[in-house]
Amino acid sequence: MIKYIFIPLCILYITAGFSQESPAITTAFPFLLISTDPIASGIGDIGVASSADAFSQKWNSSKYLFAENTSAIAATYTPYLSSIAKDIFLGNITYYKKYRRSALGCSFTYFSVGKVELNQNYGNQTLSLGNYRPTEFAFDLSYNLLLSEHFAMGVTARYIRSALQLPTDDRSVANGIAFDICGYYTSKEHLISDYIGSYTLGFQLSNLGQKVKYDKLGQEFFIPTNLRIGGGYHLHIDQSNALSLLIEANKLLVPSPQKDRSEQHKTFLEGIFSSFTDAQGGITEELQEVSLSFGVSYNFENTFFLRTGYFTESELKGYRKYLTIGTGFSLNSIQLDFSYLFNTSKVPNPLSSSLRIGIQYKR
Repeated sequence: MIKYIFIPLCILYITAGFSQESPAITTAFPFLLISTDPIASGIGDIGVASSADAFSQKWNSSKYLFAENTSAIAATYTPYLSSIAKDIFLGNITYYKKYRRSALGCSFTYFSVGKVELNQNYGNQTLSLGNYRPTEFAFDLSYNLLLSEHFAMGVTARYIRSALQLPTDDRSVANGIAFDICGYYTSKEHLISDYIGSYTLGFQLSNLGQKVKYDKLGQEFFIPTNLRIGGGYHLHIDQSNALSLLIEANKLLVPSPQKDRSEQHKTFLEGIFSSFTDAQGGITEELQEVSLSFGVSYNFENTFFLRTGYFTESELKGYRKYLTIGTGFSLNSIQLDFSYLFNTSKVPNPLSSSLRIGIQYKR
């Protein structure tokens, strides 16, 4: 009999602890919900209604229609579980091109779990079978259309592949197809005292798709269908200084675990609609499934940026709570951004003490 000695891969997705009274909602491809870019992660993981940037593909691709640049390419690096291992990370490459009334975007996200040693036991001896590198990735394309002077919508198609299982005969690679629908509204500028202000609103319904399974005969898992809605107020203090105040609400549209496990028999569409009403604790527990983010961003002449934000979640539904800070520097066509996360929860966060880095080339 062959035994594989490895750290269980499920620990790589421990982003929060869950109360025994409220069991965790488990999905396939949870890496899709991890913020990889340092701009959004610097303001508390807010991106659906913030100003457009190269990384908008993940949060709300329709923002590309309101970007200052006609195109950009960007890359990010995000360490994961950096206190335990140095070779676990998420990487992302994003590109967009804006036309007169439309915009195209694409991105590739890669999650490396690092090196896992495989061993075979023969009595008291252990024979090395080499190394294995479990990985996951997602590739997506978006099409976005300007519907009015102030409103745009977009759709995204995404292919997802997960090879986290160790290579055995009864394991298979999980593949999935998902879609996003998003919208973005930006108001006319108006005077508020001696300053110029405007506001933005955004929504994103992401990862709409069928359930998947990792084993040929195993259980099917929902993919992380998710709803984001948010708003922002942007204040131009003078020609050099601008300030943005942002808020975002987030809810996973996956059915809550039931005592009889009946949620496992629902289709993905049934799961989406039932996710608003199926919590055993009623409306109170449903509201606890909504996480909130608050962020502030300062911009000096589009060359220097300061960001901070706070993310909070019910202690019965994950207990993720963290403060984020970020900064950015732009010179000509190049922009560098950084963010850092301070965990304020009693539950460990795999992104705690990790420096996220991003670079953009804008045209």
